[in-house]
Amino acid sequence: MKMMQASSADKDVVLAKLSTLAAATLFTEEMFPALWDAALWYGIDAVGLVAQSYKETAKGNFGGQVKPQFYNTAGIKVRHVELFPGITDDDHPLAHQMFPNWEVGAVAQAQHICAYASKPVTGELIVDPRFTLVAANLNLKDWSDLGGKWAPSPTYGKEIEDIITTLIS
Repeated sequence: MKMMQASSADKDVVLAKLSTLAAATLFTEEMFPALWDAALWYGIDAVGLVAQSYKETAKGNFGGQVKPQFYNTAGIKVRHVELFPGITDDDHPLAHQMFPNWEVGAVAQAQHICAYASKPVTGELIVDPRFTLVAANLNLKDWSDLGGKWAPSPTYGKEIEDIITTLIS
């Protein structure tokens, strides 16, 4: 399933499916519109970006270290963890970027996907704090390619593709 392509399903279909999957109201009402718009702006399959955020945020329930107040739709880390004295754990809340709103958080996630796909982002503010840290020559094509790269788990990308399949079925 390609990352950089037109949306693989209609927005209303995906939103209706999300409401049957026990996604948090926060996800469907606030995060989803920002994610969809950011994906379309950057030429990313909107269903894939939504699926990734759905996975990263535990359906918008935020059960991990990243809190909803961070407006971080994908668990993106800060650029320099060492700036926070005493923070040595990459899974500590302060190791994760905080954004001012869902729109900026979704744009950061979309820019991060662009970096993994080696798609340049020019002429606009880069809000992804790790954009330049991602290897410019990764040139990933499919969501499944993110396994072992975006996240340590080799099945990470396949799990996103499974969510995409669910969202479009």
